[in-house]
Amino acid sequence: MVSASRRHLTERYASGVDLLLWETEKRIIPDLDAIKSVTDAAASGRAEGLDMGAALVLVQAARLGLDRLEAELFEAARAMGMPLEAIAAVLELPDDAAAEERQRWLEERRALPYEQRS
Repeated sequence: MVSASRRHLTERYASGVDLLLWETEKRIIPDLDAIKSVTDAAASGRAEGLDMGAALVLVQAARLGLDRLEAELFEAARAMGMPLEAIAAVLELPDDAAAEERQRWLEERRALPYEQRS
């Protein structure tokens, strides 16, 4: 679904160099650019329902990607000896228990299927 959303939005919104790269190499536009194109098109009444659905899929993929990165950062911080209290303070969490709960939640998210951009 993520790949199909990327293709759809590239076909609909690529322009300039991005359009050339799509036509010659089938290179998709960056997810955040595609999402922004849909919000811009929606503001001017040019977006279609399928565009909105595809953009929402990409937002979810981006969110999952960020959660996976945060899980890796938690792991790296812990590996270098950073205490949970310090992580909690940086993330503005109330205490080390909240940081530990966040880390568990992120690990669950990291285990979800994820399609990286090619």
